[in-house]
Amino acid sequence: MKNKSPLSQFLLLIFFISYVSHAQTTAESCDCTPEITGLSTYLNTLTLNENGPLRFDVPNSASKFAVLHGVIGSTTPTVTQTFIDNYPNVTTLVFMQMPGSEDDTANLIAAQKIKNRGYITYLPAVNAYNNDAFIASGATDMFFAGNKRIIDVGAEVGVHSWSDGTNSATAFPVGHANHLPYINYYVAMGLSQADSEAFYYYTINAAPANSIHNMTEAEIEQYKLRTCKYAANPSYTITNSNNTLSANLDRASYQWIDCNDGNASISGATNQSYTPTTNGNYAVQVTENSCNSISNCIEINSLAVNDFQLNNLIKLYPNPVNNNKVHLDCSLLNEEISIYIKDMNGRLINTIASQGNEIITINTSNYSNGLYLLSIKTKDEQKKIKILIQ
Repeated sequence: MKNKSPLSQFLLLIFFISYVSHAQTTAESCDCTPEITGLSTYLNTLTLNENGPLRFDVPNSASKFAVLHGVIGSTTPTVTQTFIDNYPNVTTLVFMQMPGSEDDTANLIAAQKIKNRGYITYLPAVNAYNNDAFIASGATDMFFAGNKRIIDVGAEVGVHSWSDGTNSATAFPVGHANHLPYINYYVAMGLSQADSEAFYYYTINAAPANSIHNMTEAEIEQYKLRTCKYAANPSYTITNSNNTLSANLDRASYQWIDCNDGNASISGATNQSYTPTTNGNYAVQVTENSCNSISNCIEINSLAVNDFQLNNLIKLYPNPVNNNKVHLDCSLLNEEISIYIKDMNGRLINTIASQGNEIITINTSNYSNGLYLLSIKTKDEQKKIKILIQ
């Protein structure tokens, strides 16, 4: 292998400095979860051969995944097309033991077939299963064919330079025609021109042709081999406090559902807490980072028939209060009521008695801005309303 010329070294150094600032951090998403149910069990039945021709092994015709192992060669395009035709249900290609390619043209043809089909390419961590997983050289190139590319943390991804027997890739300056077929391959796989050049020039400087460099986690991110990461389903618990259900996960989206009505969504019940109005079984669907999870159903069985009668008979407006007056409409309530207003420290601010059948106007001009708790009590019931004075 010839040494790099000073000009080549200088140009490559400038290229890397200009690109390194564009490193990405792949966002977590549930949309990129590979369909690999049963993979561990299936791998225990396989004998992987990293030195044989590339194979696509599939458990059965209904399977969602295929296991790839072996060397990419002249037969790979035909093998790839046969696999595509015979297993239309597969969505995920699991790259297991793939040391490289003996035929760059065949690699491009097969990779284009994979890309056109829209597969997910998935590389497990090296020791995730009893069979080690790794890709290198041309297999790393083929991995780019995935419509979504999932690489577990701890995966083994190998890259190195090439040699024509006389010259190594680094003997040619940036932009030389000998580099173009490789750069054009990455462009064909969907990378931008800049990203294609960045990854290619990185690989030929990462290790000589007779060696290998295993990419770091930072390099996998920087050169965009990974397009998405697993996102764990939301983790939370549901509590029941005085018949008010609450999910303890902040900054998520919520939809409360009625388990007794086929898990139907409850109209308007999209807050972190929900107070049912009738006995029954209730759950919540929590969504975070595009991942969603439905809780177990929780039974509410202690509501009296008239517990929520006051909800229909009393109205308070406006809320928030910004004109020193708030109105409590009790015109539909035909009984004695007591009204207590407390601040959020529990200090009693005001007490009002009424016979019902009226609209009560409360002057709040002497109240400090903030939240207050208004309690309305009848002989048998009580209703609490938070009011905000601005």
